[in-house]
Amino acid sequence: MFLVVGFWGLVFLAEPIAVSSAQPPCCADDPALSYFLFPKASQTYPYLVRYETFFSAQLNKEKGFFIILPEDFFQNPNTKYPVLFLLHGYSFYRTGMWWKVHSPEKAKRLLCEVKEEEYHWLFHEEIAVIAYAMMDSKNKTYRDLEQSLERRFQELSQYGGLSKNDYTPKEIAQSIVAYNLHPRGSPNDPFHSLQKMVIVLPDGDNGFYTDANEGKRLFPETKNRKACDDFYPGEALNYSLSPFFYMKPGALGKHESYFLELVQYIESQSVYRERLLRRRGLGGNSMGGFGAIKLGLKYPALFQSVSSQSGLLDIGLLRDKWMLKMVMPEFLEIFGRLEPSKLPSGSSLNLKYIEANNPMTLIHERGINQLPRWLYFDYGSKEGFEGITEGNKEFERLLREGNHQIPLQPLNGKSGHNYQFWRSRCGNILQHHSDVFRGVEGSGTQDRASK
Repeated sequence: MFLVVGFWGLVFLAEPIAVSSAQPPCCADDPALSYFLFPKASQTYPYLVRYETFFSAQLNKEKGFFIILPEDFFQNPNTKYPVLFLLHGYSFYRTGMWWKVHSPEKAKRLLCEVKEEEYHWLFHEEIAVIAYAMMDSKNKTYRDLEQSLERRFQELSQYGGLSKNDYTPKEIAQSIVAYNLHPRGSPNDPFHSLQKMVIVLPDGDNGFYTDANEGKRLFPETKNRKACDDFYPGEALNYSLSPFFYMKPGALGKHESYFLELVQYIESQSVYRERLLRRRGLGGNSMGGFGAIKLGLKYPALFQSVSSQSGLLDIGLLRDKWMLKMVMPEFLEIFGRLEPSKLPSGSSLNLKYIEANNPMTLIHERGINQLPRWLYFDYGSKEGFEGITEGNKEFERLLREGNHQIPLQPLNGKSGHNYQFWRSRCGNILQHHSDVFRGVEGSGTQDRASK
């Protein structure tokens, strides 16, 4: 089940075709979403962004995701592309930490206000804008790329796509190129455009891209299994002694199995089946960085390139049940047993299950003792969460690597755990996956899987 939004209108700048009767995107009237999905004649830059839904048998509900296609996808029907999956991070808003569920409308309104989950990479990191500029063969130098990004972000800002407190389009472009992608080079150095790729932005809820340890049902059956994560009073879970802490029903389930189901689903659809190379990349930030490294190590035959930004790379460090129950209750249930409305002492962690899904354990079991070409990771100097900083440092030690910590730089969110920092590093992430895609030939999957 999918929603096609004005593609031939995008390609030929003519009237868009009619929208199908599929589930519309949750925040269809959002200005930034309209900019990508429903381009106006006055726009200079068209983007082939689709919003699609499919029913996940693993989660027993309909899930939404965005898919970003190269601009010539429909013009060159014989061209095949690699695919990059980008996983979002943990959403504190969706646990109910700062709000209380009263109605489906409030849940949906909150999702639209904070642009969480499957919307994150599209709206916060502006991955479509960055990817299109970096895949544009007209950009011959790094100066061209920076100017192209500035123009694209300027247009995006005109259509309501940047928050008032964000950096200016010029500052964003400088952050991506001059401060991060090419910090010590000349602006006139030749820039080689990226390998064109399809980019998929899934919705992983707060499920840590992992199948819940017990598979126990903590919630009553949801009345609304459609996308957009709206739900009814009584379906949320009060997981704390505090009357204000609620968790949404969709937060728990078989999220590793769901993600693998999504990969298979996309590659089975007729519009993509003959167009996607069996070259797949997997990246993410924070919780998504953990998911990308974990899944990439568990399924090496599926993913040829892997990346992590600010990832939870050593989940063995997360053993404080008081912190977990107040801050990340889903982690406690997925990797142990959550006892709702009881003190943390009533809940428990399954340390064996943590180790079985810990990137530190998996990379050791794979016999990898130095950083392979297909793996990239970085983290900021001001993450603000010791588990992330220490986990990445341990990852460096295990792989006998130097410092992957990004120092405080101008215009990049002060290298903190925030979208400005991750956006500033998106160019590096895309470059990594492009380089691996270009280097992977016939035996690449076999080499990757055998390491």
